[in-house]
Amino acid sequence: MDFNSLMREAQRMQEEMQRKEDALKNKEYVSRAGRGIVEVRMNGEYEVTGVKLDDEFVKNFTIDDREILEDSLQLAINDVTAQVTDDKDNMMGELAGSLNIPGLR
Repeated sequence: MDFNSLMREAQRMQEEMQRKEDALKNKEYVSRAGRGIVEVRMNGEYEVTGVKLDDEFVKNFTIDDREILEDSLQLAINDVTAQVTDDKDNMMGELAGSLNIPGLR
């Protein structure tokens, strides 16, 4: 592979990476925990875009439910964060697999 071909391949890969990163930024991830009492939404930039609590749970909330709520929020946030990380890791793996550079496969 000559230098010009290598540069074209690098440019193509950079453009593809930018398209995929833009798509991930705009993608919404959702996780529910505590049998649905908590819902957390996050975008591909790890920004929490929404938190929703089940109306029935909130209506009947007592101080004894505090630990359930805290645990459920923690689980949902950790899960939705893992979803974003998995998508980003898969994207990078796909891009690395698409490289057509001799000696790197």
